[in-house]
Amino acid sequence: MIGRLLRAALLALASTAALVLNTSAIAQAPPGSLWYNGDYNHVNGLPNERNTVVSQAAVYDDFNVTAPQGWHLTAVFSDNLTAFQPIVAADWEIRTGVSEGNGGTLVASGTTNSPIVTFTFHAQNEFMVEVTGLSVFLPMLTSGQHYWLNVTPVGNGSGFSFNSDTSGTNCVGVPCGND
Repeated sequence: MIGRLLRAALLALASTAALVLNTSAIAQAPPGSLWYNGDYNHVNGLPNERNTVVSQAAVYDDFNVTAPQGWHLTAVFSDNLTAFQPIVAADWEIRTGVSEGNGGTLVASGTTNSPIVTFTFHAQNEFMVEVTGLSVFLPMLTSGQHYWLNVTPVGNGSGFSFNSDTSGTNCVGVPCGND
């Protein structure tokens, strides 16, 4: 777990993730998105996987709750360039207080053995890996504080997965893109 926390702090980079229930396969923010970091920019990606060629790697990105009354989350997802199928599960976490060398504080987390996996980008093997059925409330934090999100695809022991890198095209919420 300590290695996972350290990776969380060191890999808090460009993640493509959103905090909503998604109902369609599109290459941009699903309708009703509260936060979406942007579409794949064809540059690169960081390992984001469990039980694959890399045993464990998690990419986190920061977001701000912008409504004074907070957000009620029903789903989370990440977009991943994935060379393994089937995706058999998905892990997810939301944290606060993440900084270099500090994994922060866990706010909410879980694993599902039934993620919704949607093919999103035809020129690459990009898939949206979505965890639904959540009921997580996130209050608005004070200025300068962020939440950090990760959704990690779980494989069947082979292949690889990279979190899709973004420059912020079609993003929703703040911060946007590769901040």
